[in-house]
Amino acid sequence: MPAVEVYGAQPPIELIRLFLDRKGLYERGTWEWKDVEDCTVISCAAPPSGGRAVITPRLSRRFNMFCLPEASQGTLSTIFSSIMKGFLGTGFSDKVKNLEEAAVSSTIEIYIKIQEDLRPTPSKFHYLFNLRDVSKVI
Repeated sequence: MPAVEVYGAQPPIELIRLFLDRKGLYERGTWEWKDVEDCTVISCAAPPSGGRAVITPRLSRRFNMFCLPEASQGTLSTIFSSIMKGFLGTGFSDKVKNLEEAAVSSTIEIYIKIQEDLRPTPSKFHYLFNLRDVSKVI
C-alpha cells in the first residue's frame, strides 16, 4: 500500500471507501458514474508491520471484523502429521514412514524460530513466512 498522506488518507483505500459508500465508481476517462449492483466485498488484512500501514477507521467501520489467533505448535503438528501420514501411506517403506514425526516436528520448530527471529521490516520486507512455506517443505 502507498504511504499514508498528511491527512491520513491512502488513495487506494479512498477508492474502496467510495465504492462501499456510494455503491459505484467513476469511469476513468469520461468521469461518468457507474453503479455497481449485487456485489459483496470481503477483505482481509495482516497486522501493520514491515511496510503495512494501519487500516483507517473510516474504512474498517464498513466491515465486520474478527481476529483469528495463531495456531499452536500442537495444532500445527496435528494438521501436518495427518497430511504426511496420508502421503506416506501410499506405498512407502516402513523406514520412510517412521521419519514422519521427526520431519513434521523439526519443520514446525524451524518455522516457529523463523517467525520469531526473522521479522519483516521496511528494509527486509521479503521476510514474510506463512504456513504455505511449511506445506512446501512437508
